[in-house]
Amino acid sequence: MAQPDLDLSSKNRDGQKFFQKYVFYPCQKIRIFGFIHSIHYFTRAMKKNTIPALAILMATSMFFMQGCRDILVIEYVQCPVCQPDGSSDDQENQGGSGLGNNLVSFHASVESLNLATKSMSPIAADTRVMIYAYHGSTDDAVSTSAVARGSYTAKQTGTLTGDSGYKMLLTNGIFDFYAVSTNTSDSPPVFSNGISSALKNGVDYLWWNEDNYDVAGSQVTVPVVLNHSATQISIELDTYGEGVYVQSIVSATVTVPKPGAQMDLSTGVIPPATEYDAAPAAMGVNGLKLQYTMLPLKTDQPMKLTLNLMLNGEPDVKKYEVDIPVPDGELAAGNSYKFRAVIDGDNVTFPQVGVSDWVDVDETGKPLYPH
Repeated sequence: MAQPDLDLSSKNRDGQKFFQKYVFYPCQKIRIFGFIHSIHYFTRAMKKNTIPALAILMATSMFFMQGCRDILVIEYVQCPVCQPDGSSDDQENQGGSGLGNNLVSFHASVESLNLATKSMSPIAADTRVMIYAYHGSTDDAVSTSAVARGSYTAKQTGTLTGDSGYKMLLTNGIFDFYAVSTNTSDSPPVFSNGISSALKNGVDYLWWNEDNYDVAGSQVTVPVVLNHSATQISIELDTYGEGVYVQSIVSATVTVPKPGAQMDLSTGVIPPATEYDAAPAAMGVNGLKLQYTMLPLKTDQPMKLTLNLMLNGEPDVKKYEVDIPVPDGELAAGNSYKFRAVIDGDNVTFPQVGVSDWVDVDETGKPLYPH
């Protein structure tokens, strides 16, 4: 009897996610194992008494040469990367999708401007991206299951390498691809039935989709162009106002949308919040420039900005609290809104606002300029 393929199925045991591992031990193997054990005990007995040892060898040999039955052993192996429902979220620990022999590779870039004329830049090294493959013409990623999915990291600028040696292997055919990322080395959000876990502010969520891609060769490279699904504000303070010289920004906070929205994998859409969170968020500071990435927002109520500044060479910090109007009542996904701020005495005004290039940040959240 040939040993069948390994069968894995999820199981929850004592609060942990496990795979059931079914292993068949054919009769022939049991005979061999048994005879080896009989030799082991015969050797030990020989050291003590030769005649009983011979009897042991003859008896055990006859027993294991007689008929026997195949044995099924069920082992439980803890799942390395499991979804809340027990299903594995990615397959990097399984070596590949196992669907075919066509190696599908990916090269990623990020759009920096959400306008008609768009610019792109290669994705930064060490950025982690989760990529999903569905059968072609899939209406959505909610009612169906991915045929392959894997976690990738940008090892070189723009080039994605499967984590833990993962390789996406697909058959010839038409596929729909999706990708998500946080634009950092952190893991992307977990999706269940095509809907993400609750999202938070301060994260640059990225998304991409390519429908009806024809995989028709042993090695295929798919270009991935990720778009920003969150929104962003940046503020640039004028150095001089009326009777004011701004030396530096000590700190700044801004009210942000209420967290908890979820992304739809089919569209990359994060529904906008309609109210603010109770706690303001600290903005990234670089010189006289501020930045914060947040979930989309739709409201007629202004954001509240708190500035702590050093002015006019004075030793004390000057505090300003001011409302920032929300342009057209919305901070839309994919847009980076740039505000120009002018300080005149005790007042802060915003004479100019527009949509600009997306502002990238470093690992501490500090905005990277110029833009």
